[in-house]
Amino acid sequence: MKQKIISLILIIVILQQMCSFVFAQNIITNEEVTNTTNTEDTNNNVNENNTTLDEQQDKVENQIKETNTKLEYVQSELSSTMLRVQELEDKVLEYQSQMDELSEQLENLQNSINETSKNLSTVEQSFNEKDELLRKRLVAMYEAGDTSYLDVLLASRNLVEFISGYYLITELAEYDNSLIEDVEEQKNSIETTKKKLEREETQVKLVKAKKEQTTLILENTKTMHEGYVSKLSKDEKKLKEEITKYKLEQARIEALIRNATNGNQDINIQYTGGVMIWPIAKSGTVITSNYGMREHPIQGVVKIHTGLDIGAGFGSPVVAAADGVVSYAGWLGGYGNCVMINHGNGLTTLYGHGQKILTELNKEVKQGDLIMEVGSTGNSTGPHLHFEVRLNGNHTNPLNYVKVP
Repeated sequence: MKQKIISLILIIVILQQMCSFVFAQNIITNEEVTNTTNTEDTNNNVNENNTTLDEQQDKVENQIKETNTKLEYVQSELSSTMLRVQELEDKVLEYQSQMDELSEQLENLQNSINETSKNLSTVEQSFNEKDELLRKRLVAMYEAGDTSYLDVLLASRNLVEFISGYYLITELAEYDNSLIEDVEEQKNSIETTKKKLEREETQVKLVKAKKEQTTLILENTKTMHEGYVSKLSKDEKKLKEEITKYKLEQARIEALIRNATNGNQDINIQYTGGVMIWPIAKSGTVITSNYGMREHPIQGVVKIHTGLDIGAGFGSPVVAAADGVVSYAGWLGGYGNCVMINHGNGLTTLYGHGQKILTELNKEVKQGDLIMEVGSTGNSTGPHLHFEVRLNGNHTNPLNYVKVP
């Protein structure tokens, strides 16, 4: 936990030191900062960009060295109380997230119960009407005694009466059969709907009980957290505020991503498997950072890298890896200019740090359609594409879906 706090302190110090650095952005997501170089060494403009990038990298390295000395001082001043505050704050955020999920579950269940109850009422009303009608028909048939359809036909005085009688009897028989089938079908539907309603009402009770338990734990944790915060020094409280802002911004960005990945569930396009195409339509691109645990190039802390970093020059064409619908197109914190595409069946691709977005929200795209230009916006120190694949909102290794050219 202490290493985590130290890493966050380093982030804050770097932000203070690099406020005038044009390529550095506010660190607001857990998106990784990657170092890429331009591969188009035959292009004069790109060479100029490389030179500038090298100079900027030197500045970054010098500033990191400067902050190391300051970090040693801050670390020596870091109290056990501050560490405990951060532990409790993480738990508060975790419990609050659980509360939000439980509240959403309750709302969805209640909406479903209301809709189910409404449908049940409609079906029961229709069932009662048809059941009453069927009962009357059965009474009428009983009162008719032994009179059969054949008797009616044989009583016809001529061919016209015979044909008319036959037609009416056929229609009546079909109506009776249809009425019986409808009544039976609606009866089964009522039983199924009632069982569904019972299950949902049971779920509501369970979710409410879990929410009450989580609420109690959350309130107790908040009380403990506030107690430790009151013991912090003035400088520690200021530092705590900065760290809290950072954590909340991370959570906000992650929520936006999950919202975009979970939206558009009714899209017509459904991903059914197969290899996605490489997201940059240009030869000579290279993976500069793979998916998985790695040491952060600037923060110097080991953490998860949620996608692939693909080095390419400014303006290189970024394309849709598969058919889908654009679920996000705009600025997304440390991701910079970002596009997300929902491919259906819970699968979404994310494209970050774009120089320019060339698509729009809710637009249907085909595999290979141009959606963005490679850039260095957001939390980035050089031109590259950050490419993620998310399954049901959770990041996964893109190399399980794309083939390196």
